[in-house]
Amino acid sequence: MIIYVNQFEIVGSDSFSVALRTIAGWLKTVTKLHFTSDMLLSGEEFSIEKTKVRTFAACELAPAIYSILLSHPDRTVRGRQWITEIGIKYEGDATTVSVLLETSDISTLVKDIPSTTRPKLVSFLLENASLNPKTTVGLRVQNIKNNLDDFKALSFEIERSERNYPLVFVSNCKKDNQPLVNPKILQQQLVGLAQVVCSEEEIDSWELEGTLTRQYSAWDGAINIIYPSFGRGYCYSQLLRRDTLTDVTQSNENLIHHILSFITHTTNGYNKKRHFSPTDVRAKRQKDSRIQLKKRFVELNNDSEYQALAEEAFSQLEEQENVIEQLKEKYECEINEQILATIGAQDQLEKYKSDYKVLKLRFDDLQGNSSKQGSPILIFGNEEEKFKGEITDLVLDVLNDYAKSFQKNSRKYQLLNDILENNPVDGTRDRLLEELKQIFNNYNGMTSSMRSSLKVMGLEVVEDGNHNHLRFIDDSRYIVAFAKTPSDRRVGANIIRDIKSAIM
Repeated sequence: MIIYVNQFEIVGSDSFSVALRTIAGWLKTVTKLHFTSDMLLSGEEFSIEKTKVRTFAACELAPAIYSILLSHPDRTVRGRQWITEIGIKYEGDATTVSVLLETSDISTLVKDIPSTTRPKLVSFLLENASLNPKTTVGLRVQNIKNNLDDFKALSFEIERSERNYPLVFVSNCKKDNQPLVNPKILQQQLVGLAQVVCSEEEIDSWELEGTLTRQYSAWDGAINIIYPSFGRGYCYSQLLRRDTLTDVTQSNENLIHHILSFITHTTNGYNKKRHFSPTDVRAKRQKDSRIQLKKRFVELNNDSEYQALAEEAFSQLEEQENVIEQLKEKYECEINEQILATIGAQDQLEKYKSDYKVLKLRFDDLQGNSSKQGSPILIFGNEEEKFKGEITDLVLDVLNDYAKSFQKNSRKYQLLNDILENNPVDGTRDRLLEELKQIFNNYNGMTSSMRSSLKVMGLEVVEDGNHNHLRFIDDSRYIVAFAKTPSDRRVGANIIRDIKSAIM
């Protein structure tokens, strides 16, 4: 799975050596091994425990290009490899560094979905290299003021056909005129991929919408991702509303990484075309050798008949190369179409989600005005439910046990039984307990997959010495403690017993 692809142009007379030193410094943090420039350009392979570094070079003819491939196993997810491909192209006073981060899973048993993140190498490049401001998108946040001229300028930038990167319009919340996410930190994550736009002033949303239209506007904490037109007469957009962003934060998901995932989902395909991988380096090396061989042949050969046969062979090779280039162009067109289709599908999905929210509100309103007789018995206090039906099911269980203490022909029994018959149990608690039994069945230590399953249920595991503490996310009042390393086969059943007692 491709996680991140980006490309940076370093400028300066020493751009090539800066690029090599930066990559070597990053590699040292990962492998603990110091790589010299000669090692990075050697075309050799290096093994450090379970980590491998392979280098590739094609430097016979300009421009010289190199590739460095780092692969290592995931520290927490068994069966997953992380692969970082670094392409380096040196030409004149400019050096282009291409970075691709992806995962490779050994089988479908690896269930954990990796989170979108920016590779640490990008941080090293931003700190140590001078990036070309003309070719690097998003080196700094674009601020707009609350006036018509700035709104028109932003509208022009949105509709500019040459724009080939997304705009991320971050709006401020009405209550405090502050955004939900720090635009500067967000821009650091999106450098080279997208341009962040925001305003420190309070924006007139009506005038903004009048200039940009509702499709490209954002207000009250929302974030609007506006994609390029890709040659069409309009731009797709992805509006992330404040309530959606708040839900992401409350679910303990990194909000900046969440936004980054929307960007990379559409930019990875485009940037993958520009990336030069080890395969591309090997292909150029073969092409360079063929050109050099042909040049030497023309200079040294005097046999006209033999030369004609050789030139025919070279001609066929060049023809095959042209066919390959045509296929690459066709493939690039298909990728562009796929990107547009993906953005369109996302846009349609968001509309469906919005329609669903409206319908749910109407449904809840109809339920509140139903024809059920009687008055509500329960009034909730300050405690919020950790899962659906937690409070009502608990009360119904207590009433059911209490009703059994009365004679069946008594008034108290009839009243309680009438309540129980007209208030069905939700059953979410029983379903969660069954899922927990599956998770802790044959428990042999906490895994990343188990943590992910528990997180979906609203639970988290906190390490404390030799024990793990299971609790509700953001609520440490109720804790189930269990050993990190199980001592016998009954430990899973004991954990479920303690969960029933303390949490559910």
